[in-house]
Amino acid sequence: MDHDRFELNRRKLLRRCLGVAGACALGTALNAHDAAAKASKAALLYQEQPNNGRRCGDCKFFSGESDASTGTCALVEGTIDRNGWCTAFSPRT
Repeated sequence: MDHDRFELNRRKLLRRCLGVAGACALGTALNAHDAAAKASKAALLYQEQPNNGRRCGDCKFFSGESDASTGTCALVEGTIDRNGWCTAFSPRT
């Protein structure tokens, strides 16, 4: 009879562990979403002029119309000047 009671308690424990594991997985997914949020201009030392010939218009994270002087960045929040630069600069390949 004690064996049946042990099995029942083990099942409860396994269910609770699975519940905790699911909650952890959900929390990790939510944190990953927060990590994907854009950084502030100040955090990436954004400036509105090029740095040693490197400029946002040549960066793989920049997107904008070819004839426009401004656009957006996948990493930096707000409007980005095509001739600007930040520490996240990565040339298009």
